Amino acid sequence: LAEEEAERIHSASLQVERSINLSNLDDWFNKQKGTEKPELSLILKTDVRGSLEALTDSINDLKSDRITAKIIHGAVGEVTESDVVLAHASNAIILGFHVRVMPGINRLAKQKGVDIRLYSIIYELLDELKEAMRGRLPPEVRETPLGEAEIIQIFNISKAGRICGCRVNNGVVRVNAKAKVFRDKELIYHGHVQNLKHFKDDVKEIRAGFECGIRLDNFEEFEVGDRIEVFSVTQVLPEL
Repeated sequence: LAEEEAERIHSASLQVERSINLSNLDDWFNKQKGTEKPELSLILKTDVRGSLEALTDSINDLKSDRITAKIIHGAVGEVTESDVVLAHASNAIILGFHVRVMPGINRLAKQKGVDIRLYSIIYELLDELKEAMRGRLPPEVRETPLGEAEIIQIFNISKAGRICGCRVNNGVVRVNAKAKVFRDKELIYHGHVQNLKHFKDDVKEIRAGFECGIRLDNFEEFEVGDRIEVFSVTQVLPEL
């Protein structure tokens, strides 16, 4: 029985793939390439017409200047082979509300890499849809200040090159942390902390109130009085 079901689904899938108007899909992809505002394509399946209409209105009301959620197919009933094939061809997510997915359809979706998400509460569907929309956008890079040091002396070491002797004025300076060097208000370097020394010892970090030697990656053009800002970088999902 399992083999017969798999063969039936495979045959139905091939028939649906043949029936899809590929020229329309090509037009859709060409439009995607030509627009700066990306779209998240959706296939929406619900248990009753009222739910379909309510969810369609709610999804269309999701406003964003950066991305659009677009329902390319919506219908009442369980998720079918044609839904999976269309989702695969158009890179869409299938959203099901109070509907079921038969085991054979689940297997087909996994084979084609199609994401099927099932819900029984409207606000959970909408909340996760917003997160999916954010996930399609490029992440935002955020800088978090860690500390600041001032160059008070410069050491010329034969094997190590120029090392800046610094006083940490606030926060903490860490090895491998991102670093910017400012001369007055001008940014003259953007890189990272390669090495830290406290007296003759290599250390991982130096806190405010202490002096240390700082080696910056691929940069030796510093002068006494330059200011080093140290920070961490994280990537976060952007807001809609």
